[in-house]
Amino acid sequence: MYEDAVMNLDKALVLRTCANNMADHCGLIWPASGAVESRYWQSTRRHENGLVGLLWGAGTSAFLSVHADARWIVCEVAVADIISLEEPGMVKFPRAEVIHVGDRISASHFISARQADPASTSTLTPTAIPTPMPAAASVTLPVAEQARHEVFDVALVSAAAPPVNTLPVTTPQNLQTATYGSTLSGDNHSRLIAGYGSNETAGNHSDLIAGYGSTGTAGSDSSLVAGYGSTQTAGGDSALTAGYGSTQTAREGSNLTAGYGSTGTAGSDSSLIAGYGSTQTSGGDSSLTAGYGSTQTAQEGSNLTAGYGSTGTAGSDSSLIAGYGSTQTSGEDSSLTAGYGSTQTAQEGSNLTAGYGSTGTAGSDSSLIAGYGSTQTSGEDSSLTAGYGSTQTAQEGSNLTAGYGSTGTAGSDSSLIAGYGSTQTSGGDSSLTAGYGSTQTAQEGSNLTAGYGSTGTAGVDSSLIAGYGSTQTSGSDSALTAGYGSTQTAQEGSNLTAGYGSTGTAGSDSSLIAGYGSTQTSGSDSSLTAGYGSTQTAQEGSNLTAGYGSTGTAGVDSSLIAGYGSTQTSGSDSALTAGYGSTQTAQEGSNLTAGYGSTGTAGADSSLIAGYGSTQTSGSESSLTAGYGSTQTAREGSTLTAGYGSTGTAGADSSLIAGYGSTQTSGSESSLTAGYGSTQTAQQGSVLTSGYGSTQTAGAASNLTAGYGSTGTAGHESFIIAGYGSTQTAGHKSVLTAGYGSTQTARDGSDLIAGYGSTGTAGSGSSLIAGYGSTQTASYRSMLTAGYGSTQTAREYSDLVAGYGSTSTAGSNSSLIAGYGSTQTASFKSILTAGYGSTQTAQERSDLVTGYGSTSTAGYSSSLIAGYGSTQTAGYESTLTAGYGSTQTAQDSSSLTTGYGSTSTAGYASSLIAGYGSTQTAG
Repeated sequence: MYEDAVMNLDKALVLRTCANNMADHCGLIWPASGAVESRYWQSTRRHENGLVGLLWGAGTSAFLSVHADARWIVCEVAVADIISLEEPGMVKFPRAEVIHVGDRISASHFISARQADPASTSTLTPTAIPTPMPAAASVTLPVAEQARHEVFDVALVSAAAPPVNTLPVTTPQNLQTATYGSTLSGDNHSRLIAGYGSNETAGNHSDLIAGYGSTGTAGSDSSLVAGYGSTQTAGGDSALTAGYGSTQTAREGSNLTAGYGSTGTAGSDSSLIAGYGSTQTSGGDSSLTAGYGSTQTAQEGSNLTAGYGSTGTAGSDSSLIAGYGSTQTSGEDSSLTAGYGSTQTAQEGSNLTAGYGSTGTAGSDSSLIAGYGSTQTSGEDSSLTAGYGSTQTAQEGSNLTAGYGSTGTAGSDSSLIAGYGSTQTSGGDSSLTAGYGSTQTAQEGSNLTAGYGSTGTAGVDSSLIAGYGSTQTSGSDSALTAGYGSTQTAQEGSNLTAGYGSTGTAGSDSSLIAGYGSTQTSGSDSSLTAGYGSTQTAQEGSNLTAGYGSTGTAGVDSSLIAGYGSTQTSGSDSALTAGYGSTQTAQEGSNLTAGYGSTGTAGADSSLIAGYGSTQTSGSESSLTAGYGSTQTAREGSTLTAGYGSTGTAGADSSLIAGYGSTQTSGSESSLTAGYGSTQTAQQGSVLTSGYGSTQTAGAASNLTAGYGSTGTAGHESFIIAGYGSTQTAGHKSVLTAGYGSTQTARDGSDLIAGYGSTGTAGSGSSLIAGYGSTQTASYRSMLTAGYGSTQTAREYSDLVAGYGSTSTAGSNSSLIAGYGSTQTASFKSILTAGYGSTQTAQERSDLVTGYGSTSTAGYSSSLIAGYGSTQTAGYESTLTAGYGSTQTAQDSSSLTTGYGSTSTAGYASSLIAGYGSTQTAG
C-alpha cells in the first residue's frame, strides 16, 4: 500500500475453464490475452447469452472442467457489468479482459496473489487522504451447507501447492474492496465490492457489489448487485440486482432485479423484476415483473407482470399481466391481463383480460375480456366479453359479449351478445343478441335478437327478433319479429311479425304479420296479416288480411281480406274481401267482396260482391253483386246484380239485375232486369226487363220488357213489351208490344202491337196492331190493323184494317179495310173495303167496296162497289156498282150498274145499267 495514494478499484477477477483449444461450451474461442465479449448478451440471471465464471475463484466447482488438459483462464471484469447467478460464486458478464491463461494451480496462485495485494490492480492517484477501509465484493463466499456441488476456492489450491519464491496465501473470511470515500462493513464470509463514495453493510454469507456513490444494506445469505448511485436494502436470503441510480428495499427471502433508476420495495419472499426507471412495491409472497419506466404496487400474495411504462396496483392474492404503457388497478383475489397501453381497474374477485390499448373497469366478482383498444366498465357480478375496439358498460349482474368495434351498455341483470361493430344499450333485466354491425336499444325487461347490421329499439318488457339488416322500434309490452332487411315500428302492446325486407309500423295494441318484402302501417288496436311483398295501411281498430304482393289501405274499424296481388283501400267501418289480384276501393261503412282478379270501388255505406275478374264501381249506399268477369258501375243508392261476364252501369237509385254476359246501362231511378248475354241501356226512371241475349235501349221513364234474344230501343216515357228474338225501336211516349221474333219501329207517341215474327214500323202518333208474321209500315198518326201474315203500308193519317195474309198500301188520310188474303193499294184520301181474297187498287179520293175474291181498280175520285168474285176497272171520277161475279170496265166519268154475273164495258162519261147476267158495251 502506498502512503500517499488510495486504490480506485472498479474491477474484479473471474476464473473459468476452457477446452485445450480455448473453446468454451458455447463454442466461443477465448483469446490467450486481451478483450473478449459475448455477441448475444442479455441481462438475465441465466447462464446463456453471456460470459460466466467464478468471482475471485471461489464457489461451486460444477462449471469447472476436470480434464487434465483444460485451460484455466483468469479475466478482469468491470464490477458494474457483473450479474450474480443462483449458483454460489457464479457471475455473468458481457465482456472481460483475459490476463492469465494456465493450469489450475497457476490460475489459483494468480488470483490469490491479487487478493493478497489489491494494490497490484490499482490505479495510483495522488491524494492526502489516508487509505480507506476495503469494500466488499458482493459475492457470497461458498460454505459447505449451501453448496449443491463440490466447493472450489483458489485460496485452498494455493495453500496446498505454494509457488516458489512466494509467501503463503491465507483464506480471507471477508473480502472487501473499495475505493476512496467508501464505507464497507461485512460479517463472517461476506464479500463486498463498491465504487468510491459507497456504503455497504452485509450480514453473514452475503455478497454485495455496487458502483460508486451506492448504498447497500443486506441481511445474512443475501446477494446485492447495483450500479453507481444505487440504494439497496435487503433482509436475509434475498437477492437484489439493480442498475445505476436505483433503489431497492426487500424483506427476507426476496429477489429483486431492476434496471437503472428503478425503485423496488418488496415484502418477504417476493420476486421483483423491472426495467430501468421502474417503481415496484409489493407485500409478502408477491411476484412483480415490469419493463422500464413501470410502476407496480401489490399487496401480499400477488403476481404482477407488465411491459415498460406500465402502472400496476393490486390487492392481495391478485394476478396482473399487462403490456407496455398499461395501467392496472385491482382489489384482492383479482386477475387482470392486458396488452400494451391498456387501463384496467377492478374491485375484489374480478377477472379482466384485454388486448393492447384497452380500458377495463369492473366491480367485485366480475369478469371482463376484450380485444385491443376496447373499453369495458361493469358493476359487480358482471361478465363482459368484447372484440378489439369495443366499448362495454354494464351495471351489476350483467353479461355482455360483443365482437370487435362494438358498443354495449346494459342495466343490471342484463345479457347482451353482439357481433363486431354493434351497438347495444339496455335497461335492467334485458336480453339483447345481435349480429355484427347492429344497433340495439332497449328499456328494462326487454328481449332483443337481431342479425348483423340490424337496428332494434324497444320499450320496457318488449321482445324483438329480426334478421340481418333489420330496423325495429317498439314501445313497451311489444313483440316484434322480422326477417332480414326489415323495418318494424310499433307502439306499446303491439305484436309484429314479418318476413325479410318487410316494413311494419303499428300503433298501440296492434298485431301485424307479413311475409317478406311487405309494408304494414296501422293505428292502434289493429290487426294486419299479409303475404310476402304486400303493403297494408290501416287506421285504429282495423283488421287487414292479404296474400303475397297485396296492397291494403283502411280507415278506422275496417276489415280487409284479400288474396295475393290484391289492392284494397277503404274508409272507416268498412269490410273488404277479395281474391288474389283484386283491387277494392271503398269509402266509410262499405262492404266489398270479390273473387280473384276483381276491381271494386265503392262510395260510403255500399255493398259490393263480385266473382273473380270482376270490376265494380259504385257511389254511396249502393249494392252491387256480380259473377266472375263482370263490370258494374253505379251511382249512389243503386242496386246491381249480374251473372258472370256482365257489364252494369247505373245512375243514382237504380236497380239492375242481369244474367251472365249481360250489359246494362241506366240513368238514375231506373230498374233493369236481363237474362244472360243481354244488353240494356236506359235513361233515368226507366224499367227494362229482357230474357237472355236481349238488347234494350230506353230513354227516361220508359218501360221495356222483352223475351230472350230481343232488341228493344225506346225514347223516354215509352213502354215496350216483346217476345224472345224481337226487335223493338220506339220514340218517346210510345207503346210497343210484339210476339217473339218480331220487329217494331215507332216514333214518339205510337202504339204498336204485333204477333210473333211480325214487323211494325210507325211514325209518331200511330197505332199498329198485327197478327204474327205481319209487316206494318205507317207514317205518323196512322192506324193499322192486320191479321197474321199481313203487310200494311200507310202514309200519315191513314186507317188500315186487313185480315190475315193481306197486303194493304195506303196514301195519307186513307182508310182501307180488307178480308184475309186481300190486296189493297190506295192513294191519299181513299176508302177501300174488300172481302177476303180481294184486290183493290185506287188513286186518290176513291171509294172502293168489294166482296170476297173481287178485283177493283179505280182512278182518282171514283167509287166502286162490287159483290164477291167481281172485277171492276174504272178511270177517274167514275161510279161502278155490280153484283157478285160481275165484270165492269169504264173510262173516267162513267157510271155503271149491273146485276150479278153481268159484264159491262163503257167509254168516257157513259152510264150503263143492266140486270144480272147481262152484257153491256158502250162508247
